[in-house]
Amino acid sequence: MNRKLMRMLIVAAYILLPVLIAAVSLRNRSFLSAGPPFLGIVSYTWLLTGVIIASRPRFIEYYFSLDKLNRFHAIMAVVALAIGITHKLWVTLLWGWAYRYSTIFGDLAILFFLTIAVLSALVMTNWFGRKKIVKTAKTTLKKYPIANYEKMKFVHNFNIIAATFLAIHVLTMTTIVQGDYLAAAILGGYFALAFSLYINHKFLKPIRLKKNLYTVTATRPEKGNVLEVHLKPDSGEIFPYRAGQFVFLRLYDPQYSPEEHPFSLISAPQDRDKVALAIKDSGDYTHRFQTLQPGVKASVEGPHGGMWHVQEGIHDKTVSMVMFAGGIGITPMLGILENSAYLQFPNKTVLVWSLKDRNEYGFTEKLQAFKEKLPDFRLVPFFANESGFLDEGKIDKILKDNEIRYEAAEYLLCGPPPFMNAVEAALLKKGIPKDRIHYETFGL
Repeated sequence: MNRKLMRMLIVAAYILLPVLIAAVSLRNRSFLSAGPPFLGIVSYTWLLTGVIIASRPRFIEYYFSLDKLNRFHAIMAVVALAIGITHKLWVTLLWGWAYRYSTIFGDLAILFFLTIAVLSALVMTNWFGRKKIVKTAKTTLKKYPIANYEKMKFVHNFNIIAATFLAIHVLTMTTIVQGDYLAAAILGGYFALAFSLYINHKFLKPIRLKKNLYTVTATRPEKGNVLEVHLKPDSGEIFPYRAGQFVFLRLYDPQYSPEEHPFSLISAPQDRDKVALAIKDSGDYTHRFQTLQPGVKASVEGPHGGMWHVQEGIHDKTVSMVMFAGGIGITPMLGILENSAYLQFPNKTVLVWSLKDRNEYGFTEKLQAFKEKLPDFRLVPFFANESGFLDEGKIDKILKDNEIRYEAAEYLLCGPPPFMNAVEAALLKKGIPKDRIHYETFGL
């Protein structure tokens, strides 16, 4: 089915699901009395859908890359929580404390969700980062051990406790207070679905992955504090993947964190002997990776995301593929270029790699090899300390120098959000349709 149509259907299902559940659950309510419980059902349904999204369902991810799903999940979790708080205030305003004992678990759920949401926003995101009050809160929080990305990833898991409290509240209200067992079955069934997917993702999947371990066979430092890592499966079988996708890597060694972490595949899908990843030293977790040595066992879960569909969808040889990479955003591009080399991709390919300075300019052997292997490959390294910010005028000059017609190209973007926003804005000003601009962000 058409990707765009499927996306529309999935979004429609997300919006309409709480409405359909409410239509059944509130069938005996008057219009005026249905307002507060309707908000409660919307909040409940969307919060549980957040749990489902966090379990990384492959079907949905195929149409919405994982980075987009995670951003949507973060935003809608806040929206659902705000609706839940509004529901609580509305119920209290209408009926006072008549349900005070029946809503204890609901109140606990809101408290859990709200605490975790605030901590996650402060530690794991840059939301409202310029606001003075947010800066002050972050500075204060850094004094405590919990103000660590990896620790917050662990704390984030306590959302399932909040979801359980919420389900107990909903089932208490529908069965004991209202005696509506049909509504209880529907709402309880949706919690059971979300909970089972969470258990599978957090506990059962790691057990299955441990039966098909990989071994680190080689590591190679690159400029810019990047480590190239090669892994081979102990069973001799590599999972199928597409160019430029990423995986979640978990190392089984006491000197490394047991948490999984996403890294881009820089190898070609046609290479069935090994998979290669690139890991940049960008924090406590990835800093420890820089000492990684051959022999360490690992599990590899995936593949996920990627902009592979762009290259696979180009059938006209006159259409160019233009890649804009910012910093470590080069990694998925390397995977796509490795795939291009195997396929002898005939279309003109231009890679614009924006870096702070020449000290970050790594993978030079690979990039030189692409010049020799690919029929028409152009490499444009761009150093900010020498040329300034990659703005609209510089982008226009680069594309004109490489004889790229704006309307006859597909554009791939990967890197820090400010970089991608600037490149996208420049392309849109030139009249490039949004469906020709493809991007993927890091930060899962």
